[in-house]
Amino acid sequence: MKVKIRPAEAVGQKEGLQRVSGQLYAAMDFRTCILALCFLCTGIIRHHDGVGAAGSTFSQSRRLFCSLETQEVILLSSEVKYNRQDAWLLLGREKSNGDVQRNDPENPPPDDAVLFIVKESSVDILQHADGDINKLKCMISPYFTDNIQILWPGVASRPAELNPWFTGTIKHVDNKFTMTVFFVQSSSTHKVEDGQKPGSHAKRLHASGVFLVRAGPSVVHSGLKKDVLFNCAFSVDHHADLTIKWVLLRKGGSKKVLFAYKVSTKKVEHQDKRVEVFLAEIPRGNASLLLRGVQVRDEGNYVCSVAASSLLGEQDIRLQVLEKPTVMLNADSLALVEGEEQKLVCSVKNFYPLDAQAQWFREPKKQGMLPDVINHVLFSSHRENSNGTYSYSSYFLLTASLRDDGLKYTCHVAHQSLTYPIKKSVMLRVTGAESVWPFGVLGVLTVLTVPACWYLYKVMTAGQVSLFYQLEYARLLCTFHWAVL
Repeated sequence: MKVKIRPAEAVGQKEGLQRVSGQLYAAMDFRTCILALCFLCTGIIRHHDGVGAAGSTFSQSRRLFCSLETQEVILLSSEVKYNRQDAWLLLGREKSNGDVQRNDPENPPPDDAVLFIVKESSVDILQHADGDINKLKCMISPYFTDNIQILWPGVASRPAELNPWFTGTIKHVDNKFTMTVFFVQSSSTHKVEDGQKPGSHAKRLHASGVFLVRAGPSVVHSGLKKDVLFNCAFSVDHHADLTIKWVLLRKGGSKKVLFAYKVSTKKVEHQDKRVEVFLAEIPRGNASLLLRGVQVRDEGNYVCSVAASSLLGEQDIRLQVLEKPTVMLNADSLALVEGEEQKLVCSVKNFYPLDAQAQWFREPKKQGMLPDVINHVLFSSHRENSNGTYSYSSYFLLTASLRDDGLKYTCHVAHQSLTYPIKKSVMLRVTGAESVWPFGVLGVLTVLTVPACWYLYKVMTAGQVSLFYQLEYARLLCTFHWAVL
């Protein structure tokens, strides 16, 4: 069947289609703009130091924003003033004219920043400190040598003055690693950097990285009786006479030497019984320490120190012992009579450190409703166990009510060693007091009836009473029994 469309209807349909297509086009155009903006935002970010690529790594950009910290002694006073200045750590390859080849000449550092230009050397900074530049913090400061000229292979000594030394500390904001690099300055100039405005004279410090020590992560968590590895690496630009030490600094200031090794003599001068350093890995720059069977008293800061000539590089790693608590209730289920009292106890045992929190809740029957917090809760004192862990109890006195029938009482225990709280519940069944007395009466009646029946049986078998009196006695006994019931 053919349908004829009149001209007016055709025009209306055409206009409707045009409106719909226009709306779709507008929506698509808006979405396109949003996608374009998102694409641009993910590629570029802006911060107070300039424009940098989001997600750009140190090895890609070969430059890192830093702070240059210097000290100034105030005249006629013993006070020391600390000054901070913006600086850029530039890792590059030298050109023939002595400048540094940079990857992004179109994005020069700010005019007032100090350019700390590091030449390539056998100490590979990027190997030990690569990562997202937005997650790396850098601090450069002078390294004071107590007016002693440090003799270092490949570094020319100045007859009239000391060679300036610096340390650069690069730390990951997520505590993945901390690294300290020792730089020796070769020259200092004021020169316009490529891409900077004419007339801006950025201070350029040329230096070489000769020695570094890296450790990480900065914080290590371990449970009791576990083995834990403290990562420590080093790199030096020549075959040096190194001394490697591991020292434990406990709370309260006590100090304990765990390991000491002299590279030149290949002699272990000291080693604790439960620690191990892999001597075969030391020539490869690996000075990591393995601690076996962690105990509570092992908690503290583990300092990895590597000495090369007069330079001493130190990194510390904090060990935090976290032992999960064991939670137990004094009952899994209870059957109580209305009005009966019962003590509910939640025992929290063998946890460390001392911050476990126990809380009681009354769980509702309906799904989606929040539990009620039990307020009248008491706590025992904390008990310290022989292994250094702690235990205590949380308890309250429950008076059974019919509205508690079928409910659960739950003990929640939270501790920093737990991702989620531990939950232990007890199911409660409550019966009314009126439903108990028939069973009690029946019990009493049974106690009275059994001896009477036994006596009747003895009399009947003995033949001492006539049959008439025997039947009458049995009838009276049954009548009493049923009357009571």
